[in-house]
Amino acid sequence: MEKTNDISKLIGEIEKISEIEKCRTCQCFYDTLLEFKEVLKKEKSDGELAAKIEEIIRKSEVTHNCLGCDPCYPVPVSNALSEMSGEPAVSCLPVCEPAPIKLQKLKPSWPIEQGEYIVGNKKSLVAVSTLGSDELTEVISKELGIDNFAIVGKTHTENIGIEKVIKNTITNPYIRFLIICGKDTRGHMAGQSLLSLFNKGINHEKRIIGSEGQRPVLKNLEFSEVEHFRKQVEVIDLSGLEDIKRIEGEVNLCKEKNPGRFERTMAIKKVPQLEARRPEKLILDPSGFFIIYPKKEEGRIYLEHYKADGTLNEIIYGEDPVLITSTAIERGLVSRLDHAAYLGRELEKAYLSMVYGFQYVQDRAP
Repeated sequence: MEKTNDISKLIGEIEKISEIEKCRTCQCFYDTLLEFKEVLKKEKSDGELAAKIEEIIRKSEVTHNCLGCDPCYPVPVSNALSEMSGEPAVSCLPVCEPAPIKLQKLKPSWPIEQGEYIVGNKKSLVAVSTLGSDELTEVISKELGIDNFAIVGKTHTENIGIEKVIKNTITNPYIRFLIICGKDTRGHMAGQSLLSLFNKGINHEKRIIGSEGQRPVLKNLEFSEVEHFRKQVEVIDLSGLEDIKRIEGEVNLCKEKNPGRFERTMAIKKVPQLEARRPEKLILDPSGFFIIYPKKEEGRIYLEHYKADGTLNEIIYGEDPVLITSTAIERGLVSRLDHAAYLGRELEKAYLSMVYGFQYVQDRAP
């Protein structure tokens, strides 16, 4: 009787899995169904259970092999069936990879530093920093036109923000003027720090002399790069101003001065850049796996944790995916960094499914 109840529960799980399109069309699921069919035959189960499996088999259409999903839902069922039959479990390993998303690849070009910039005419002699006035960037781009500046963007911090300004400037010899405008950033004082840098430079600790910012240390620049910047550009101080006409007037004055292209371009020190790649093999987390259920009507996400043998261990629920993830980590339910990254991604996707109303399917793009 107990075994019959176990089989009924497993069929219930199979019916749930069959509702997921990628599982219903996967060779993993189909193999598990055939395994289930053999177990029912061996156990001489009643015809109703066998009929349910036959119906699911009939609706299944294999269109792909194992995709290496983590977790693979049919695996716990297959493991349970192998225990019943005494046959060794069939390992589920990815034998094919999902088709990659094709994105247009562009060769790296200027600006060399990543950031929220609007790039105009790369041969223009003017660069503009709007400091903490984020909206001003778009206004300048529309009102001045992209031919009238090389680059315009915000600068929020007195360290990394200024480093990016300098690196993008010294790698483009056409830039000869840097206009600082917009509201300065409170505490960081990026604008005041830029002016201090231009006027006084840095000390032996790479600290900007005279800066009022909290941490005005340029750790990722060489002394020669800072001096190159100070020689290459003239800084125009309009900090605190958002008047587009005044900014446009300064741009026109810079054009009239036009000292020409700077004498040389500086090659900056580069850090290693590695292209992300798929792991060579699928390594499962020995701490187990998760199944995620968003419940829109409750405004909650339920996270089921199963041990590696398929035994349900515990359930965590909550409204915030960050808190659910941190709780799972604190409980010791995740032992691999890649699994933690996976969990965070899937919980966020489950949360968004409740907000925007699309169907959440674990391991599938929304």
